[in-house]
Amino acid sequence: MKKLFLLLFIGFGLNACNHQPAEPLATDQVNVLVGNAGYVAATGQAPTTATNDDARVQAHLAYAEQQLRQHSTTGLSPALAQRRGQLLDLLHRYWVAGVFPRNYDHPEGRRPCFIDRAGRLCAVGYLVAETAGRPAAESINRAHKYDLIANMRTPVLADWVKTSGLTTAECALIQPTYGPPPPTEGEVKTYAVGSAIWGGVNVMLGAANASQFNRAEVGKGAAYAGILSGTGQLLTGALRLPNDQQGINWSPSTTYGTERTISYLNIGMGTATLALSAWNLISHRNAALKKTTVGVVTFPGPAGGSGLSLTRRF
Repeated sequence: MKKLFLLLFIGFGLNACNHQPAEPLATDQVNVLVGNAGYVAATGQAPTTATNDDARVQAHLAYAEQQLRQHSTTGLSPALAQRRGQLLDLLHRYWVAGVFPRNYDHPEGRRPCFIDRAGRLCAVGYLVAETAGRPAAESINRAHKYDLIANMRTPVLADWVKTSGLTTAECALIQPTYGPPPPTEGEVKTYAVGSAIWGGVNVMLGAANASQFNRAEVGKGAAYAGILSGTGQLLTGALRLPNDQQGINWSPSTTYGTERTISYLNIGMGTATLALSAWNLISHRNAALKKTTVGVVTFPGPAGGSGLSLTRRF
């Protein structure tokens, strides 16, 4: 009974795919039809922001392959049934290899990507390229790079589906969506260099503010500049603080140790600069209000020395 219900649910979802809007998938679902069911089936829990995206895609494709192998091939000719089996074998090889495209252009939400800028193919793109040739996949990509299968209107794909032994709905079941790519080594290096320069500026601002405590006669420029710069560096570190991504079974974890260390340094340096600057600004106010101040004076000359000074303002 449970198995019948599952098949009915999937069948309903496959039929519904023809009504999907051509909008960006600003959701956290890896597939438009079954969502994160593959990841849940593999791990027993829903994915989180700390879940490796490749692991999510692999779990989904393994799940899609399993579901498609269970679908009846009644009504298919022997040639189409054989082609379908070959395509599912190719799908298995594809997701085990674990080389997936990246969604470089739509950080606002998950999107499918037929072929990314590095030439990596999505699952359906890989099946097309392996059976109809890479030019056919590139033709589809030029017209529908970030589109759902249900919204693709190119004859190249339609003709391929007719000879694949799969339906358009089954291709939609295969098609994953992808989140924004992790930072590249070059981006992390740029972040490190920028943070080092910013940190150097804040060291100077912190020293300037520390040297001005209780000195009402100096200006407040260093205090205001330190507050602005310290706050900016603190927020930059907090916003760029990444979480390690957890893999599952066949997919390794992804760690961001370098970027996380840089972010912690930004948070620490920004907080220190902000605190020193705010303290300097408060001490300016307190010093201006004091009527009696005590300080140290130095007398020049051969007989010079040091002593305490007492100043009383009326």
